[in-house]
Amino acid sequence: MIQGAVGHQTYDPDSPKTTTDCIWDMASVSKVIGTTTATMILVHEGKLDIESPVASVIPEFGVNDKDKITFQNLLVHDSGLIAFRPYHKTYTEAADVMKAIYNEKLVYETGTKSVYSDLSMILMAEAIHRLTGLPLEDYLRKRVFAPLGMDHTGYFRLDHAAFGTEVKRDDCVPTEKTEDWRRALRLKRYGALGSEKLFGRNPEFIQGEVHDPTATVLDGVAGHAGLFSTVGDLSRFMENFLLDQPKVIDPEVRNQFIQKQGDISTRALGWDTKSPKGSSAGQYFGPKSFGHTGYTGTSVWCDPEARAFAILLTNRVHPTSENTKIIQFRPKFHDLAWKTALA
Repeated sequence: MIQGAVGHQTYDPDSPKTTTDCIWDMASVSKVIGTTTATMILVHEGKLDIESPVASVIPEFGVNDKDKITFQNLLVHDSGLIAFRPYHKTYTEAADVMKAIYNEKLVYETGTKSVYSDLSMILMAEAIHRLTGLPLEDYLRKRVFAPLGMDHTGYFRLDHAAFGTEVKRDDCVPTEKTEDWRRALRLKRYGALGSEKLFGRNPEFIQGEVHDPTATVLDGVAGHAGLFSTVGDLSRFMENFLLDQPKVIDPEVRNQFIQKQGDISTRALGWDTKSPKGSSAGQYFGPKSFGHTGYTGTSVWCDPEARAFAILLTNRVHPTSENTKIIQFRPKFHDLAWKTALA
């Protein structure tokens, strides 16, 4: 297995160099490494039937014609829910965001098309919480991260300084400039002294705090974003994921979840699959490849037939998310990774 790091954490000439021990904001890669993996475990244990209605676990959701939406609809993003809503502009409490999601109306008929939706995975995480009785981060720590030795992977709740005894916010790579709404939220929740204690070491940039705005209002832990990790920990996860008998998930359930689910989209269950029309996975990863990308500049792609995977961790949103060159870079990276590892 080849691992490496290039560049610095910021554009400051005195900024630390990146290393393979750097901790990165996973953004939407959280959806698969975290939420989807927890879902697989619950399916294997018979605690969750993905064909059952979401309202069977979250009754508050079964309003406004959403009573027939299933967990499978959430996982393949064809539920009818809107892709994104800027809840952070309206709400400052997690409970109010969840109530708003429960009361959302459909923006298209369920099952008729695919619209990639953060709301879907936020709901999946809430279901996991209700089915297990544990917060998402505690369940994943117990069932996935600790058994796999992923000691530098976890979620930062906003009112905690760390998610592990050896992991601090300062260990994380900075992302975007701190927004005014984020400063106001910190001040409202923790006051001036509390905000300074938790976030004051690098006030100009977000560091060791989830970049995603909805996940921020959800206290840093959400089904769609919030996970932080290293290239080493993710490599450990993917190596185990590819085994004939993975340590934390059932192989039959794994195989079910990485298969494309229909003709409406390229979506598998939680995961995405490679599009024949062009993919961030590049040209060499095979047609059965599966993966996921993250807004902050992260991605994981895997070719199960070649038993090969590639992990890309960047903070492309630093200092601003207006830089979109990652779109052109990702396929080039994956082509180079394939040539280097398998040529």
